[in-house]
Amino acid sequence: MKEILVDVGFKNIEINLKEVTDEYAKKWGYGLKIKEYIGSGDILAYK
Repeated sequence: MKEILVDVGFKNIEINLKEVTDEYAKKWGYGLKIKEYIGSGDILAYK
């Protein structure tokens, strides 16, 4: 993700990963083990 942001001109990139909650995974996973395949986080970058 960071490489993509750099390629389109962003600087001072901060990516803070967070754990995907069980509630979120259940809402979007429809019974699948989606928590193993998705991530969550905040991105702060300047252009």
